[in-house]
Amino acid sequence: MSKQVSRADSPKSEIVIVFDGVPGTRFQASLKIDDGVQAVTHELEESVPSEYRYQGEALEAHIRQTSQEGALSVEVRKQGSVSRSSTQGQGSEIRLRVR
Repeated sequence: MSKQVSRADSPKSEIVIVFDGVPGTRFQASLKIDDGVQAVTHELEESVPSEYRYQGEALEAHIRQTSQEGALSVEVRKQGSVSRSSTQGQGSEIRLRVR
């Protein structure tokens, strides 16, 4: 006997976002997580290192370094895929899209 899986039954993918770099480097991030039904935006003001986990199908991220000194790197993991980007200097930005 087989079971049909509806969209509502299908598990969402875990999206892991790791902010790293020179410890204490400050940043602002806008993370838009789309679960296939709705998109929710999370606003962050943090320093590295930090890590966040969300359930969703897609991520759009806009990250800006706010501290004058330091360096910032961002790693996004989803279903075995890894995206990495880095920047250095106040006002520098990273934009990522993961599906």
